[in-house]
Amino acid sequence: MPDILAPGLRVLFVGFNPGTRSGQLGHNYAGPGNQFWRLLHAAGLTPRLLRPEEDRSMVQWGLGSTNLVARATPGAADLTRAELAAGAPRIGRIVAQYRPKVVAYTGKGVYLPASGRDRAGWGAQPDSLFPPAVDVVLPSPSGLARLPFEEKLRWYRVVAELIA
Repeated sequence: MPDILAPGLRVLFVGFNPGTRSGQLGHNYAGPGNQFWRLLHAAGLTPRLLRPEEDRSMVQWGLGSTNLVARATPGAADLTRAELAAGAPRIGRIVAQYRPKVVAYTGKGVYLPASGRDRAGWGAQPDSLFPPAVDVVLPSPSGLARLPFEEKLRWYRVVAELIA
């Protein structure tokens, strides 16, 4: 799955890895229950609801996307913590090159192995893995994540506020 990057990024979204459907289609957050695109639009990060096949257009609004692990799997549970942690240096190189204001991790399970920490709360973190970018931990947009949509949206709106 190719990264979605361009000069002028305001937010870099970092996910676990592509799901099987995303890997098959070649587009991020393409699973039928994934709420990522709805969350971006509802939070005001995109002016309209994008479809997964429009993922490369997100750079128009200063948004980019990458994953800790490039290979597609049926679920994040198929990845090891070591495999996820090994992706952090590459994220650091991307942040150094594109200099987003916010690095938004789409799940605590994404942030914790990247950071080497044992816990984190939702929202902006007290310090950054790749300063001066602000790290924000978001609830997973997966439809399998237990939080209600409105609670997820609350945290995606934090990202919108940080780049306003």
